[in-house]
Amino acid sequence: MPLFDRYIAVDWSAANTPKRGKDSIWIGELGPEGRVPSANPSTRAAAMEAIATRLLSARQRNERVMLGFDFVFGYPRGAAAAIAAAGADLTHSPAGIGQGSRPSDSAMQEEYPPPCPSPARGEETRTLALELASPSPLRGGDRGGGTFPAPARQPGDQPPWLQLWSTLARLVVDTPDNSSNRFQLAEAINHRLAEGPHFWGHPHQHSYVALHPRRPTTAYATIPERRLAERYVRTAQPVWKLTGVGSVGSQAMLGIARLEALRTDPRLAADIAVWPFETSFADDLGRPVTITEIYPSLFPAGEADGLPRDRAQVEVTTARFAELDRAGLLATFLSPPAGLTADERAALIAEEGWIVGAGHEALLARLRSAA
Repeated sequence: MPLFDRYIAVDWSAANTPKRGKDSIWIGELGPEGRVPSANPSTRAAAMEAIATRLLSARQRNERVMLGFDFVFGYPRGAAAAIAAAGADLTHSPAGIGQGSRPSDSAMQEEYPPPCPSPARGEETRTLALELASPSPLRGGDRGGGTFPAPARQPGDQPPWLQLWSTLARLVVDTPDNSSNRFQLAEAINHRLAEGPHFWGHPHQHSYVALHPRRPTTAYATIPERRLAERYVRTAQPVWKLTGVGSVGSQAMLGIARLEALRTDPRLAADIAVWPFETSFADDLGRPVTITEIYPSLFPAGEADGLPRDRAQVEVTTARFAELDRAGLLATFLSPPAGLTADERAALIAEEGWIVGAGHEALLARLRSAA
């Protein structure tokens, strides 16, 4: 019997303005009735509203849903606690992601200063106008090799992944017109990390004191640059990269904040589980809605009849998930690869997350050959 009745895949976007077509948000859906026409909402707010409506409709029909987003759900080990600590003394105006309103100019200047004028354009660079707390200690293992301990926590504490999600949901401002404070927030977090800046990349016309355009060369000794999942999916970019080809950092920061709002929506909260954090990979798929991290590039898709590749990818992704489910193989696809240790598995569930299908090369090859 299939695990799910409906499959939804979302190609996310960190666009700064409303946008449709290429490099924008696409929502693909496949249900018992067949292919649902793909949607192309122009903003993140509109996309999340459409997704919530689809989930509510599916629940009214008593359907089980697999919902996938193509951005990173977790940061490398040790990062969640460090980011939560770095953001502990940061605030923004009460109008945030829930209301979808932009903070006032004075609040933005005080708490997340606007980007400094670029010195390359002959303008003076301002200093960071933030009253800083003491740098937050970084936690976690070494860069690679050795042991991979699950992050320790006291009973009753939030698991690391939820510390991260709660922090970003509180601090990210993402307005109905797609404006956001992601670069200012990344700069503020960078400024508080004891090991120095980890986030990098920003628009070329701006300059930031603690957010640089290129990868920092003196970071990632304590908190790794990449998750374990990226060792299996080599083409996936590190979450610290905010701009540039293949970057996923901006999408992840804005997307996680949006997912935390969806996860805690009173209309859906009892129905949603976030994979693999709340499902222990495929061990507990009892909730009607399972939200997963996907990487559509695992499934080859081209541009057909001039349609955007993003649309083709979400449509192919939902089709592949449905095929695996009908064949009784989707639970395997949602499981960790065989080579992981018990400590690695525990750390992925507690903090890093995983990409659906990563490490299952035999199944991926089967899907590609059947395409």
